[in-house]
Amino acid sequence: MFLVILAAAIGTALGLVLRGGRIQLRTDLRALPAIALGALFLVAAEWLPIPGKAGVFIVGTALVVVGLMQNLHVTGAVVTSIGLFLTGFAVLVNGYLPLRAEAAEATNTTASGLRQDETEDSTLGILGDVVPLGPWVFSFGDLIATAGAFIVGRDLVRKDERISADEFLAQFTILDEPHVDLNKLRATSNPERPPPTIDIRDHPLPPPPNRNDRFIRMESQDERQS
Repeated sequence: MFLVILAAAIGTALGLVLRGGRIQLRTDLRALPAIALGALFLVAAEWLPIPGKAGVFIVGTALVVVGLMQNLHVTGAVVTSIGLFLTGFAVLVNGYLPLRAEAAEATNTTASGLRQDETEDSTLGILGDVVPLGPWVFSFGDLIATAGAFIVGRDLVRKDERISADEFLAQFTILDEPHVDLNKLRATSNPERPPPTIDIRDHPLPPPPNRNDRFIRMESQDERQS
């Protein structure tokens, strides 16, 4: 599990370096409490001296996988789910994670806790810890989940698109209509033809309304009726 967490951290750091971005938690993530709780269960099953490691590992795997399946829109979520499912399924059918003798001998790893030596009675031992890598040994599911976690970590980084105050204000001053250059329009117009004007003296304005007009009209109507 530590390799999966390490891959996610490396992916995030690489995204920050290459994209010049910033860590930004997506607003469309779902089932985050289930994923966080499942990750704690997985870490506890592998590293803490607790009873029932297999059961804790299976529950943690189920929580994380179900949570990731709610976030299929996140790049790498499917790959991570497949890897975790494969390792969790090996623990489910055996009650422990099978450790292949050749891999244990190559890395000087001893069986303990969740990890037990593979025997003839082990089921789907190929899904157990069979891949030696440096001083450690991993399962194929671990490697698949690691690749997916790396992609997920990189996807959490967004390019820093913050703009200055001037650029922000400039976005609101851009007109949807094409810009009209009045100087250019004047230069291309006919100078002999002046623009039309309106003399307001030829159109006298009506007098302002009198507030008593309404009452006068009402009285006139009453007189006509009488």
